[in-house]
Amino acid sequence: MASLTTGYKKEINSDLIKKYKRQRIINRFLKRGNRILMYVVMIGFTFITMIPLIWMILCSFKTNGENLSYPPTILPQKLTLEHYQLLFKQTSFLIWFKNSFVVTVATTFIAIVISAMGSYAFSRFRNKFFDLFSRLVLFAYMIPTVLMIIPVFIIIHSLDQSNKLSGLVIVYNALLIPYGLWTLRSYFAGIPHEIEEAALLDGCTRWQALTIIVLPQVIPGIISTALFSFTVCWNEYLYATVLLWSSANQTLSAGVATFMGGDAPASWGLLMAAGVMVTMPVIMLFSFLQKYWVAGLGAGAVKG
Repeated sequence: MASLTTGYKKEINSDLIKKYKRQRIINRFLKRGNRILMYVVMIGFTFITMIPLIWMILCSFKTNGENLSYPPTILPQKLTLEHYQLLFKQTSFLIWFKNSFVVTVATTFIAIVISAMGSYAFSRFRNKFFDLFSRLVLFAYMIPTVLMIIPVFIIIHSLDQSNKLSGLVIVYNALLIPYGLWTLRSYFAGIPHEIEEAALLDGCTRWQALTIIVLPQVIPGIISTALFSFTVCWNEYLYATVLLWSSANQTLSAGVATFMGGDAPASWGLLMAAGVMVTMPVIMLFSFLQKYWVAGLGAGAVKG
């Protein structure tokens, strides 16, 4: 009788083990299938978002006749570099590129320095005035920039900074510093005060504690904010068009827009070539710094 009971138990245990193994295999296949489906969906969305960029690159190597042909061709029937040669030799593209680079780098550097110092002050020296000022900063950032175009133009003109790159740098900093202050504040607030207090007890000055202890811990936030500022300045069109009107002082966004003006039909190949050259610096910058961008966004979301 005991042997029959033991055999029955072994049979039940064997069935349970087989059922468990079968369920594990099914779960493994389901998990792998869900992962494959997720990858397929992500690749599909990525391809859809890249279609305009791919089409722009392809059109930049087509002749004007092929760009205007119907039905349109996907791949260039005859590769040509005439649009790039025309862009660099017969337009002011290189001057506009230099102007955009100077304005963007200067604005990003100034905005990050001021935003970092201000955010540190907001997170460490808490009082009613700072809390009120931080809310006013957020309110200033929420105002649509198009509503400020007329007063900004009047102020810049009164400062004798119209049609000058320095005037555009002033305006861009006024627009980006509120964003930098509000964004970096969450990063500084996430750093424990005790670390800084320990550095002060060890003999560090407030400036040394900031530069040696605090700033290295908010590098991801600084880089993500700098990338945002760089992208905004590089692509900004409205203020660049209103404040800069001479070709020698124009930036890329305002200069390339002139290709569409005049009575002559637009050269779509030239526009596509210019679009490729304008887009490449931003893509390259994000490719090199994307890990800091993702880390900065994640840290800001957790600390905020």
